[in-house]
Amino acid sequence: MRKCKNCQVAVLDDTLVCPLCSSVLEGEGEAGYAPMYPNVKNKARILNWIVKIYTFLAIIIEVVLIIVNVRTFRHVWWSAISGIAILYLYITLRFSIQKNKGYRRTIMIQVAGATLLTIAIDYIVGYRGWSVNFVVPGAVLLLDLAIFILMLVNKFYWQSYILMQMFTVLFSILLLVFWRRGIIWHPVVSIVAASVSAAMLLGTLIFGDRKAINELKRRFHM
Repeated sequence: MRKCKNCQVAVLDDTLVCPLCSSVLEGEGEAGYAPMYPNVKNKARILNWIVKIYTFLAIIIEVVLIIVNVRTFRHVWWSAISGIAILYLYITLRFSIQKNKGYRRTIMIQVAGATLLTIAIDYIVGYRGWSVNFVVPGAVLLLDLAIFILMLVNKFYWQSYILMQMFTVLFSILLLVFWRRGIIWHPVVSIVAASVSAAMLLGTLIFGDRKAINELKRRFHM
């Protein structure tokens, strides 16, 4: 068992660096010296097996569904919808749970994946435009709500969500461009999403003052 002097934890597996701060671990020690840290390698191994089992079963199930879809084809490739849903769950397991990228990136991945899933379903069942007119801007509003809740919960570090706010503003601008190009023909939700995103970012910059500016400098290494 090795210990991290920086984090004051004991690591049970045979890794050479601290899983919390990446500092080099030192020697053997007594178990009572520090709080015990779980065997991270064992957890990673279990998650890796879960992903492998899911991948194996998902491929078999999707092949069966494609065969059934071909034999009972009724002008709708519903097996493509199941395939996209299976892919979405794989992305969730692989990048949100197994890789443990942090809740900010997890939220972004989940919202982006769910949005692409609905767009794909819209195209497969016969494009009606409900995905880009309502679901995509609705996802932006949902992301704005998530950011607002996170800022309230983490009130001492609320300025750390400024990058997520900038992303929602840029995406909202893209929706307005789609409206001007005729891709979106019901712009009300997109306009509301753009307005809310811009207002939140503006409020963060104005009321955040020096904290918001310092966060931007830190993020962009200025």
